[in-house]
Amino acid sequence: MDSVAAQAKRLGTGVLELAKRYQELIVRDPELAGRLESGFRLASYLVPGLVGGSWAVTEASYSAANLYCLLNDYLVTRKCPSASPLHRVPRGQRVVLWLLAVLECTEVMLEVTSELAVGEPGKWAVVILLQCVKATLRGILVFYMKSGLLTTPAVPSPDRKHAKEAQSLPQLGEGQPLAWRAPRTGRVVRSIHTDPSIPFSQLQGSVTPSPLPSSSSRSLSTRQLAAEALYISRPLLHLASMFSFSQGSWKPWLLSMTLDLASLQLHGGLLRWRSKENKSEIVRRRVSLLLYLLRTPFYDRYTRDLLVRLLSYLAATIPLVRVVVNPMLGYLPSWQKTYSYCWS
Repeated sequence: MDSVAAQAKRLGTGVLELAKRYQELIVRDPELAGRLESGFRLASYLVPGLVGGSWAVTEASYSAANLYCLLNDYLVTRKCPSASPLHRVPRGQRVVLWLLAVLECTEVMLEVTSELAVGEPGKWAVVILLQCVKATLRGILVFYMKSGLLTTPAVPSPDRKHAKEAQSLPQLGEGQPLAWRAPRTGRVVRSIHTDPSIPFSQLQGSVTPSPLPSSSSRSLSTRQLAAEALYISRPLLHLASMFSFSQGSWKPWLLSMTLDLASLQLHGGLLRWRSKENKSEIVRRRVSLLLYLLRTPFYDRYTRDLLVRLLSYLAATIPLVRVVVNPMLGYLPSWQKTYSYCWS
């Protein structure tokens, strides 16, 4: 028994050491991390089609690739908190955001596998459960934690170049940062313990994270809160409408688009937002309205034939493009069926 416990302890120690080395590698060489992530994404797209995998295999591989990218972001954020926008966010809010990010990476895989395991009723039960959990977490962020405008993805990618530069700087003893930020003026000040030969520009990566801005600068107005309430409730209202009028009805499609348009109208123009991240999110939501061209029933009536003809033409006329287009044509029916009610 003691030998088994000792082996388990050695195995755990070895795994932790390996994880630590991998974390240091990802931070030290962000280019390598990017190549690995691109390779995983490409494999998740091509391999299931090449080996004749099912739609569940495709979604499982794609979710695994997304989780791998999310894991790397988490490791970089843990190693260098100042490289991520989340370093100014309270710990409880960070936990909720990471939970949302994991759900966004895995929800479609869970829906597809549940359909294979227990059939159509099981799939819809999982869909409803996931959307309820996501709506609850988003409501907690907006109305309880005063997080401000919700963004997609839930967890922004850290600045890996910043993390690399920060880790390359010499480290002082505990409690002695290389530089610090004045709480009132926000200016970066060199520590008296810092080697004067280190360029001031490099010290930005070692600055101790600034305190969280006051709640008044982060909270939304009543009008904007109403807009976020519509945005959060839209998936649930769309699902309820689908069960009431059928998935192929125009009423769920029109209801969902109306809620999107109303939410954007309540948020107003870009000039109302001061931060670059909020402006980018509003622009993303506006552009995402184009996805209604790919949702049932508009897709079934108008978009499908045009899209299939376009992809077939590209595959027939451009040799290298067919490697990507042919699997896409095979996935298109399942992809549209699944994502027509998925709101990530």
